[in-house]
Order: sequence, then C-alpha cells, then structure tokens
Amino acid sequence: MLEIEIRPAEEKDYKETENIARQAFYRDDRIAEIGVGCTEPYMLHMLRKEVGIKELDFVAYVDGKAVGQIIYSHSHIRRPDGSLVDTLNFGPLSVLPEFQKMGVGSALMRYSMKRAKELGYGAILFFGHPEYYPRFGFVQASKYGIETEWQADTPAFMAIELKEGYLKDVTGIYLEAPVYDEEITKFPSLEYEKEFAGQNGEQGGR
Repeated sequence: MLEIEIRPAEEKDYKETENIARQAFYRDDRIAEIGVGCTEPYMLHMLRKEVGIKELDFVAYVDGKAVGQIIYSHSHIRRPDGSLVDTLNFGPLSVLPEFQKMGVGSALMRYSMKRAKELGYGAILFFGHPEYYPRFGFVQASKYGIETEWQADTPAFMAIELKEGYLKDVTGIYLEAPVYDEEITKFPSLEYEKEFAGQNGEQGGR
C-alpha cells in the first residue's frame, strides 16, 4: 500500500506536474487524430494562468516524488432565463504511468473533493470516464436536467452535489472554460510541446 501525501501545488511544481500530465496522456495515435500527442500539459499551464483555482490545485507525492496532480476550475450552468449557477470543473487528473492503478488518482479525487466542500462549493460537473467516477458519487448530469452546449445526453457528462440539494431544480446548459476544447487547444499545444523536447511520450490514463 502506497503512502500518498497530497500538497497544494506551488509555482516550483508547475513544470514537473505538466510533465506528469504529458506522460499520463501522451499517445502517438492522437498525433494522427488531432496533430499533437496530448493537450493536457498546455491545458494545465493555461488553467493556472486563467481560470484554475489555486486552492484546488494539488500534487500527490510518494516517497518525496511527485507522481500525480489534479486541478479545478470555475464553471457555470446557464439557466433558461440567462442567469448563471456557479459550479466546479476539474481536470486534468494525471498520474505517472508507473503509479497508475495504485490508488493515487483516487486519493487525489477524495482529498480535493473534501477540500472543495470545505471551501463552500456546491457541485462539480465535468466530462470523464463513466466507468471510473461513479465510485466517488458522480452520476450522469442529465439526472439533474443539465445539458451540454450541444445538448448531448452522454454518460461521460457527470455531476455530483457537494451541498445537498444544490442542483435541485437547476436546469440549463453547462459552460466550461474554452481551454478544455481540443479544437481550440490543439494548435497551441503543438507549439507548447517544444517545452518537453527530448522527453519521451508515454501512454497513460487514470
């Protein structure tokens, strides 16, 4: 059983955690698909510059080595009347390939969700693997009457209340930061890949 320590990310951790994201998500087949092996390092970089929440930016350590990271950002639900309900989004959640399936991702999720609740946030909505996140209490967001901008009812779009009843009667369209859109980030990600010149890409996941 790993002894996992989770700490707030500091500026000195930024490049190392971006590299963790790269190793976790880089895939050669994405080069053929979108032109770059992964967009997550650039995403993480820009979240920290723009809408990432510093108090919800964490690094996981094992024996003093940084092995994983998670970051949250502000998101909203736009109601039919145009008013906005504040919510959270998270991602990337990254774990070094050699430490995957050893509890690091779960530790980051549980710790960060607990901290988000302590800070007073009401709900988290995001896009992720529907076979992984229900273990933390996530359900399909359509249960609450919340839709994507393209009105797709997909199991990958999930939600959880941090405050009981926070999403009750909150119908509308989910809005997240543009940095999560690969169509927007793939070209700057290709340029940002030069930051990691000489480092091998790794296949990865959670």
